[in-house]
Amino acid sequence: MALRRSCCKRSVKSVICRMSGLVGLIALSSVAWASASGTMNPSPSENLGPYNAAFLAGGIGLQRKLAPDARLLSAAAPWSIGGWIDWRRRQRGTEILTAIGELASRSWRGLELRNGHAQLVLGPGIRLVGSAAIAPGHWTAVMATYDGRTARLYVGGNEVAERSDETLAVAARIALAPAPSPLSARAAPVGKHLTVNHFGGKLALWSVHQHALSAARIGALAAAPPAFGLIEFRHVGVGWAVQKREWIGLDQPQDPWTLPHAHSAPSAPIATPPPPASTALDPAGAHTWTVSNWSLRVAAPRARDPGGARLSSVDYPADAKPWYPAVVPGTVLTTLIARGVYPDPNYGLNNLAIPERLAHQDYWYRSVFGAPGALRGRHLTLTFLGINYRAEVWLNGTRLGTITGAFIRGVFDVTHLVRPGRLNALAVRIVPPPHPGIPHEESVAAGPGLNGGELALDGPTFIATGGWDWIPGIRDRDIGLWQPVTLAASGALRILDPRVKTILPLPRRDVADVSIAVPVRNMAGRPLAATVKARFDSVTVQRSLTLPPGVTTVRFSPGEFAQLRVPHPRLWWPNGYGPATLHRLHIAVYHATRLSDRKSLNFGMRELTYELSLFDREGRLRRVEFNPSLANARAARLIDVRHRAIKRTPNGWAASLSAAGEHSPAVRTLPASTLAPYLVIRVNGVRIAARGGNWGMDDDLKRIGRHRLEPYFRLEHAAHLDIMRNWLGQNTEGVFYDLADKYGFLVLNDFWISTQNFQLEPQDPALFLANVRDVISRYRNHPSIALWIGRNEGVPPPILNDGMAALVAKLDGTRYYTPSSNSVNLQVSGPYNYRPPAAYFTTLARGFAVEVGTPSLASLDSVRAMIPAADRWPLNDTYAYHDWHFGGNGDTKTFMAALDRQYGAPRSLEDFERKAQLMDYVSYRAIFEGFNAHLWTRNSGRLLWMTHPAWPSNTWQIYSSDYDTAAAYYGVKKACEPLHAQLDLPDYRPAIINVTRKAQPGLELESRIFTLGGRLLARRVDHADIAANSTARFAPLDLSPFFAREGVVIVKLTLRDGLGRIRSENVYWPSATAAGQRRLDRLARQPVELTARDREAGSAQIVDVALTNRGRDTALATRITMQDARGTRVLPVYYGDNYVTLLPGETRRIQVECPLNGRRCARVAVHGWNVKDRVVAISAAGSRR
Repeated sequence: MALRRSCCKRSVKSVICRMSGLVGLIALSSVAWASASGTMNPSPSENLGPYNAAFLAGGIGLQRKLAPDARLLSAAAPWSIGGWIDWRRRQRGTEILTAIGELASRSWRGLELRNGHAQLVLGPGIRLVGSAAIAPGHWTAVMATYDGRTARLYVGGNEVAERSDETLAVAARIALAPAPSPLSARAAPVGKHLTVNHFGGKLALWSVHQHALSAARIGALAAAPPAFGLIEFRHVGVGWAVQKREWIGLDQPQDPWTLPHAHSAPSAPIATPPPPASTALDPAGAHTWTVSNWSLRVAAPRARDPGGARLSSVDYPADAKPWYPAVVPGTVLTTLIARGVYPDPNYGLNNLAIPERLAHQDYWYRSVFGAPGALRGRHLTLTFLGINYRAEVWLNGTRLGTITGAFIRGVFDVTHLVRPGRLNALAVRIVPPPHPGIPHEESVAAGPGLNGGELALDGPTFIATGGWDWIPGIRDRDIGLWQPVTLAASGALRILDPRVKTILPLPRRDVADVSIAVPVRNMAGRPLAATVKARFDSVTVQRSLTLPPGVTTVRFSPGEFAQLRVPHPRLWWPNGYGPATLHRLHIAVYHATRLSDRKSLNFGMRELTYELSLFDREGRLRRVEFNPSLANARAARLIDVRHRAIKRTPNGWAASLSAAGEHSPAVRTLPASTLAPYLVIRVNGVRIAARGGNWGMDDDLKRIGRHRLEPYFRLEHAAHLDIMRNWLGQNTEGVFYDLADKYGFLVLNDFWISTQNFQLEPQDPALFLANVRDVISRYRNHPSIALWIGRNEGVPPPILNDGMAALVAKLDGTRYYTPSSNSVNLQVSGPYNYRPPAAYFTTLARGFAVEVGTPSLASLDSVRAMIPAADRWPLNDTYAYHDWHFGGNGDTKTFMAALDRQYGAPRSLEDFERKAQLMDYVSYRAIFEGFNAHLWTRNSGRLLWMTHPAWPSNTWQIYSSDYDTAAAYYGVKKACEPLHAQLDLPDYRPAIINVTRKAQPGLELESRIFTLGGRLLARRVDHADIAANSTARFAPLDLSPFFAREGVVIVKLTLRDGLGRIRSENVYWPSATAAGQRRLDRLARQPVELTARDREAGSAQIVDVALTNRGRDTALATRITMQDARGTRVLPVYYGDNYVTLLPGETRRIQVECPLNGRRCARVAVHGWNVKDRVVAISAAGSRR
């Protein structure tokens, strides 16, 4: 009070004085509560308080260690706990305020609220409950004391309960507002139901004292409350932090002795003949042509360079400096490899024979093309669909401008520059990213190194080409004209990027409202009369209007055009849930009656909604279903993903509802879920069990023709996967989305920022957001895109995060934007190394896990194709360079240790590959069967890191870059069957998984246990009627007596439907211990009879293969390989199954599709874990050979 009396009495000074007096009161109160413990300066390591903290009802608490020798931890030691409490709302049940000790045990003491009443916990079943409830919304002093014999509870300075009892010693840990768990309710009175909630509110001056305060002291403290409005509270778990640290990459090349070395020399370059030169434009659609006839050369220093004006002259002498016929679309390095300058970097250590200077110099592309005379009088647009990194564009001696960023189109009006009926010259100077960095070269000694480096500063670009732990540094960083260059002709009215949106009356799907928005640019400089027409299926709409100069968006909605309300629509579904139906939309704009421009595109009728948990304004975590299409219709931002709105839950982080979102019909409240806070993706109202994987990059050299990429999509489709992630946006191109649309894959689409607090952040936000804007506008009609993701593993810096969220809402409006690929409503990333299969059922990758990986060796044939003979055994630097990691995230140390325990140390490459394939089959099957086991209770999505390799790799893949499919692929394919029988670990519980939209009645699951010799030991049959999109689990199989007698057994599950048809078969070979698997290595090689016959079906050769085990023991992991007449693998080939296990006498039939656009399949080879190698010719008659 003396502080107040000394204050001035006038004006601002008076206000300042009064405020300083309040601060003084806070300080004095803090001192009073702290000094009550007997010391003015308690040791910080004791963590006894005082604490000033605010907690969210749906959030987390604070935990601290106490000094191990603190007196209050002992049994019968005196202590006091308490302070001021302000809680937001009364909840029925118990909310723990403070716990000293371990909540996971029965030995802890502390304060709770129980149905609004203060309650003191002394130990298991020992509680004191206050008589009067504490009113929410007001500060109340609460204190509990124990003097060694008697415990007392005080509320508002008054004693409300007393009890004499003994206490137990507790652990040296204090928790404030700990998150609820079943363990925290163990001390509840027997026979009484206890709901444990999380405390939502504030604790002020909350302290622990190592003696019992007197009643008088407590009364005095309660009578002198502090100025709560001036206390700076710690808001626990509120707000995502911005980046604090970063890895800049190598600033000098690594030491030479850590570089990879090989016994073989680099391969000689091999030149391929370029296509015949032609100045003709290539037709690419209606009034659109592709510019071809490109040449490439290294640019001279600018002082000596001829420059764009001269190079874009038709008269420039082509032989003035050597030019290479260029591969366009393609990268600089693609051209230099094709022209025989450098060897194939994907073989052995050839990449080391290509110099780093490729990424440190400029290049010129040049094309001379003839423009048809019919282009006279037309408006002409030159479009670069994708360059990297910066382009200076010149046409016929005139500089058109620049393009910067790998993912933005460069669009130029060249109406007055193109010379119809004559030759034209186009020159493009390609400038590499300004910060290409220095790649780490992986070896046994150096390991995989740290990912990325300086190149991250230059996003938007192909950041991974600086070197990652699944791809080496690409020497040119994939710069060049990596997508086509087109020339389009139109009238004065030109169609830009249309937008198509579908809304369904969910949960009904019997009608679809289709809305179409068509932006039209009027280039005439004066208003023009126009008619815009749109047509798909049997629906046609049109609108006539006058368009002013500039861009006008012409809209068609079901409210005005009844035909856009489509009855019984053919919807687009993810793989396994229905057909991925696409509709072709044709748009035309007319000036008067003359066609000015037209555009066609595919779209899918489908609606995305999202289940997730979000914080409301009261701090509660609400489970909701969010429909962004409805949100956009009301022009409101309903979900807040800004840094301060991201808050921590007991199971990760979650975004928040905005004020508008709390009451919007686009946000539907759902019952509380054990999935909280994790995401569930719904398509057309149906929950999608998201099973798939990451694409780090389609191809290390950006060879992305449809003919090259489509086999990969077919493989993943055949493996029953339904989702893929465009990691870091490295696959952002039309063909990727076209194929995802066709094959029914949802796409999680990243933008170009990587790991927070590790990778550098982009240095040019305006450039970054310009690329984002173009990508959204360009690709938003693809039904496959399910989610826009701001950053890989972290939240982008605020200027980018807020900018991307705004762009998604404005330009798309049908999808959710989440700032991070993990943690925020998603699971954290990993693991990436080998883990015991049972862990995928119990502790790993719960919720929606976007990255789960384990080593995956390529097949023996693929290993031989990527590694020269001199370097194939033992494991060495060449394997390390091709991603068999010695260290890092994907360290194979745990894999090799498990392999040794289970099967014994490998004796040769062939023995190593055989054992690695068996481990991979088990591991990859377990990853997805573990997901299936807890579908919709703990799991909603699981994506492999990775499914797709960008180059010949030996980790994190289910097939090879050459299209070969090793054991991991078939483990995944088995586990992801839409109707599936599986054996859950660790208790060997049979289960049925139905990931379809149809109920499956009358199912019969037969479980049989055999010896390795095929003798039946036991049999059980379970029956179930299973609803759509659900699972059934049965009693565990007791295998222990069979393990005791046999060591290893065969468990075969057979699932039949009500008609007796086999719908799923699954075979396991478990043992009591990992070492018990060694008996498998002693199995004799079995003779497997093989027959094959073929037939043609359309553009494919179908080969029907029959395998029969004629041996006395089980034949494990039996693999067939299609060969041509010379005994060389045929790829790609699509196997119905492979790595099959055959009991003695058992026959399995496998259908194989060999596309007829390649070499014909003429022979079939068979080998396996314990199978005698054999090759037979394919016969139309199917006779044995």
